[in-house]
Amino acid sequence: MSQIELARQAKAAGVRRKRIEAPKIEPTKAQQDDLARLYMRTVRIWVSGTAERIKPAYGRALAEQRASDALVRDRAGDVEVEIEAVNNEAVRSVFTFRGLFQQWAEQLQLWHMRRFVSALTYSTNVDLTTQLHPADVEDTVEDVIARNMALIRNVSDQTRGRISDIVFRGLQNRTPTREVAREIAKATGMARRRALNIAMDQTQKLSASLDQQRQLQVGMTRFEWIHSGKKHFRPEHLARNGEVFKWNSGVGRDDPPGQAPFCGCKAKGVLEVD
Repeated sequence: MSQIELARQAKAAGVRRKRIEAPKIEPTKAQQDDLARLYMRTVRIWVSGTAERIKPAYGRALAEQRASDALVRDRAGDVEVEIEAVNNEAVRSVFTFRGLFQQWAEQLQLWHMRRFVSALTYSTNVDLTTQLHPADVEDTVEDVIARNMALIRNVSDQTRGRISDIVFRGLQNRTPTREVAREIAKATGMARRRALNIAMDQTQKLSASLDQQRQLQVGMTRFEWIHSGKKHFRPEHLARNGEVFKWNSGVGRDDPPGQAPFCGCKAKGVLEVD
């Protein structure tokens, strides 16, 4: 990542203020919703798969409970085949998730860079358009892609595990199809809520990582903590509101704004011109 001497360039451009601040860049609800739709593609496969394949197979198996043990085992095997078929479709969606997520992350990165450049051009009279490049934060974006690949796999795997447990426990206990369907709906509802929460959290985390990388790139080694104002907050985060920290301090390294689970705090970069 190329280093930019923004303080020197600002002074050369005639800026007389002693302190330059980076903008607080908040990702939009639309960006969060776009990521949520990517996560929901896999969840919807489980929702439709249980309705079209797994629940009908369970109903057929349950109807054969009065037959021989061998036949019951065969029917349980039929249910397992349907679960595996739905899982295979979900796995294929996970493979396509990477490319779609990369497009989403690159678009957010470009939007963030334009906002960063625009705000600093206004406050410093320095146009950073030709000095900042997407490749500067390529490693950050790749790290986020890898993390989200693991997360979407986990969402799908947990959903499969819950549905399998419900179905085979239901066969063992002769649970009526209607009750099993309600339990499955709860399981897919949990997957949906988790997917939406992850999308919200990961949007914030990518934005926070870009804040840090871009601020350090222009020489902003310190940041002011801006509290999120959320109803449910971490007391230590609220206590930091308005305080200035170095990026290489304990706070900056171990608990920077926006990186704790569901933290909405932001880092406002600070650069001393003199």
